[in-house]
Order: sequence, then C-alpha cells, then structure tokens
Amino acid sequence: DNNNKDNKDSDTYHHPEHHSYTLQKRNPYDVHVYYDTPEAREQAMELRQKMQQEFPWMRFYRMRDAPIGPHPVPMFEADFAAYDYYRKWEEVRNFLVGESGDLSILIHPHSTEGDYADHTRNAFWIGRVLDLKIQGWRQN
Repeated sequence: DNNNKDNKDSDTYHHPEHHSYTLQKRNPYDVHVYYDTPEAREQAMELRQKMQQEFPWMRFYRMRDAPIGPHPVPMFEADFAAYDYYRKWEEVRNFLVGESGDLSILIHPHSTEGDYADHTRNAFWIGRVLDLKIQGWRQN
C-alpha cells in the first residue's frame, strides 16, 4: 500500500500532508536511510555524520549491511529519542530533503494507528519509495 506514490506535487518526497495521526508517548519518529551500492553506503555514512552534528539529541543505530525485518535493502536507523522531540519533525525533514542526494529515506511515526499505518499512509519518503516487506502485518 504505497498510495502516496501518486503525489503529483513532488517526485522528491511523498507524504500524506492532510492525514493526521496521534503519536504514542514514546520516541515519536524513526528515520531509515537506505543504501544498496558501495557508493550509496558512502553517501549514507556522510549523511549519518552530518545528522549526528546537526541533531546531537537523536539516537543512531549501527549500519545494517543486509536487509532486516521489513527493510528490503541495507540501511541505518536513527530515531527522535524522546517524545518531546516530536516538535523537531519539520526541521529534520527539511534537513534530510536538502541533504539526501540520491538516497531513499523513510521517516515514519510511532502512532496509535499501529505499525502498518505508520509504514504506509503515515510514512514520509524522500527519494525513491521502496517496497517494504509488510504484507503479513496486521492492517488497521
């Protein structure tokens, strides 16, 4: 369910701007930066370093050099660490839109609507939208 692929406003990022959701009182957002070539991995590493400088409050997880869980290609994950940082969404989004290069990036919330909704209709994509392996997930 990637119905946000049809967003005519931009081919750079995809987000259901008019859909609202309620965040869980926890880490509000995850950021997944995907790479599938050695060159893209290098770009991802450079972006990771820029993010660490720009957003020292974020949590960063190790590079995953093989597909894991619903993620179809290698990636690294960062998250917003604490609920109060939900206000930083637009700042992080704007930074990533400007710095993404050719990378695919997924920003998804942790909403009360559940994982399936958060990885589909609530997801914000920068670059190419990837087909996540979520077919078996419970749809809300």
